[in-house]
Amino acid sequence: MKNPALGLWLSSVNQVAGFWMGHGANTLRRQQRLMLAEMTKAAAGQAAKPKRTKRRSTAKRKIS
Repeated sequence: MKNPALGLWLSSVNQVAGFWMGHGANTLRRQQRLMLAEMTKAAAGQAAKPKRTKRRSTAKRKIS
């Protein structure tokens, strides 16, 4: 005997699991590319430049 409610539930769970597995795999690939780029720069003798951050203005804006 087939259970349609269980089938729908398993289908939705599988869809959500696929979504999160895809995001996890993409994050892993992105980190691998960044590490490879840094190692390649270090091997080539190029110093890694520190990332610049924007400074926040200390002046407060006057709200009228």
